Order: sequence, then C-alpha cells, then structure tokens
Amino acid sequence: MGWHIQPFIGMGALRFGMSPSAVADLIGAPERTRARESRLREFREVDRPILTYDRTKLVEIEAFYDVPAVTYQSMDVFGVPGLECLQTLEAANGGALHNVGVVLFAQIGLTCGRLDEETLGDHSITAFARGLWDGRHDRFKPITFLR
Repeated sequence: MGWHIQPFIGMGALRFGMSPSAVADLIGAPERTRARESRLREFREVDRPILTYDRTKLVEIEAFYDVPAVTYQSMDVFGVPGLECLQTLEAANGGALHNVGVVLFAQIGLTCGRLDEETLGDHSITAFARGLWDGRHDRFKPITFLR
C-alpha cells in the first residue's frame, strides 16, 4: 500500500473526516489506542501511520520513517536526503515555520520534524485536516532550508 499525501485531503486511502470504523475497514483494527479529552490516537503495526481523531473524525495522519512508500507529489519523503525533503516542502508551501523541533508547512497541511538532523528514529511527517493548526502559528518562527 502506498501512502501518497494529498494536502488537506488525506494520505493513501485515508481521508480526513473518516470515522474509526471506516478506517478499520480499510487498514484493519488498531493494536492499541489512547484517548485524551476529545482526542483519540490509534496505533497499528510499525509500517502503518499513527492516526488522530477529534471526537470521531480523522484529523491527523502521522507516518514515521519506517512506513514504506510515503510520497508527496512525486517525492519519496523518506527516500531522499532530509534536507532535500524540507527544501521541497518549503518551496511548495511558500515558506516554513519552526518551533521546538516541529516544522510547520501550514499552506500544504503538513508538519514534520527536522528531517535534516541525524536522529532517524524521530523522523516523521504528519498530514492534517484543514483548520487544525489555525491559531497556533504565533508560537512558530520563520525558518528556511533553501540555500
């Protein structure tokens, strides 16, 4: 299964707004879940994304480096050097914002870690539903990876 990122739409066959049962029909039941306030997080095998719901609607899809075939446009997100990935995302977004290890690409609906750093185990990319990060931009500072 491929995990192509479509900004504000979803990743792979998963679509924002889906219910946990609809997701389970597509990719199987989660191995474990964690609920906190109005959020539910689902965890599956290591090669599947981590999913976050706001009440009963899918709002975030997070893929770590060991999820195969994660793509944005034609780029293999974890198959290219991290800096190249960040540069591609920054160019597509028209800029980037950074705060405590999180890089926000608000215009294309993505966040990721510092993929240009050596900590491979922390490398992930998260697609999010429209509006989820609204009102949080003031915590972030501009950063550029373009040289």
